[in-house]
Amino acid sequence: MAILEQIPIQQKVDFVRNLSLLIRSGHPINESFNLLAEQARNPSLKKVLIKARERTEQGTPIHQVFEEDKNFDNVFISFIRAGEESGTLDENLEFLGDWIERQNTLKKEMSSATLYPKIIVIFAAILGGGLSVFVLPQLTTVFEGLDVELPITTLILLWFSNLMQNYGLYFFGGLFAFLILFFLLLKVTAVKRVIDRIMLKLPVFGSLNREYQLTIISQLMAILFKSGLPLRQTLAIVSESVTNSQYAKSLGAVIEKVEKGTSLSQALNSHPQLYPEVFISVVTTGESSGSYSEALSYLANFFGGRVTEKTRRLPTVIEPILLIFIGLVVAFIASAIVLPVYQITTGI
Repeated sequence: MAILEQIPIQQKVDFVRNLSLLIRSGHPINESFNLLAEQARNPSLKKVLIKARERTEQGTPIHQVFEEDKNFDNVFISFIRAGEESGTLDENLEFLGDWIERQNTLKKEMSSATLYPKIIVIFAAILGGGLSVFVLPQLTTVFEGLDVELPITTLILLWFSNLMQNYGLYFFGGLFAFLILFFLLLKVTAVKRVIDRIMLKLPVFGSLNREYQLTIISQLMAILFKSGLPLRQTLAIVSESVTNSQYAKSLGAVIEKVEKGTSLSQALNSHPQLYPEVFISVVTTGESSGSYSEALSYLANFFGGRVTEKTRRLPTVIEPILLIFIGLVVAFIASAIVLPVYQITTGI
C-alpha cells in the first residue's frame, strides 16, 4: 500500500516549482494549494495538497504539514521551513526543485552505470541454472557409464549436477533466504557501516562512490546556503542525506568541531580519506572570501562531472572482466564435456 501511495520524483519537482510560481505571482498560500490540488493527478499528492490547504487556513506552518507525510524527507521540509522563517519561500521552493532534480539525475546515472553488469550476472545465473537442471543430469548417466578415467573438470561438473538434482530446491531456497537476510542485515547500523567502508575501498566502484557522496554534499550545501540556512543546520541536514554511513559519521564529527569554533575546512581536513585536497582547498577559498555557496557550487559541478564521466566509462571497464569470467566458465564446461569424449575417440 505504501508503494502505491508514493509520489513520483518529477511530480514533486513540478509541484514545488508551480507552488513557487503561484506564490511569486501573489496568490495566497491556501489558494495556491487549492489550485494545485485541482490539477494533481496523483491521489497521494492530491490528498497532501488538500490537507495543506485546510491546515494553512487554520494557521499551521507549511513545513509541519509535510512533516506528517512520509513522501517528504528532512531536506524537503528544511527548505520549506527556512523559506517560511526568512520570508523567501518562493526562492527556496525553486532551489528545492533544482535539488530534487539534480539528486534524481545522479541516482539515474549511478543506476545506469550498474545496469549492464546486473543484466550479465542475471542471465549468467539463469543460464547456469538451466544447465544444472535440464542439461547436466542428461550427461551424468553418459559420463558415469564411460570406461575411462574422467578428468577433474568432469568430476566437478558431475558433483555439481548431482548436487542440483538431489538438493537443488534446498540450494536455491537457501540462496534466496541468504539474500533476504543480507538485505535485512543492511538495515543494522553496525553491518551497514562495515559494508559502506568496504564499498569505498573497492577498485573502480570505490572512487565512484566517494565522488558520488561528495557531489551530494556539495550540491546540497550550496543550495542550503543559498536558502539562508546557518552552517550548523546545513551540516546536520547533509549528514542525514548522504547515502554512505562513513560520510554521515564524518559529518557528525565535523559538526562537533564546528560548534567548538573550528573552521569547516579544518574540520573536514580531519578526514583526508573521505575529503580530498581539492575539496578542502575550495572550501577554504569559500571561507576566506565569504562565498560558501559559490565555492560549493563549483565543487558540485566538478564532482558531478566526474561522476557522469565515470558512469559513462564504467561499462567499458567492466565488460572485459565479465567477458573473461564468462569465457572461463564456458571453457570449464566445454572441457568437462569434450575431454571424456576425446579420450574415448582416442582409445578407439
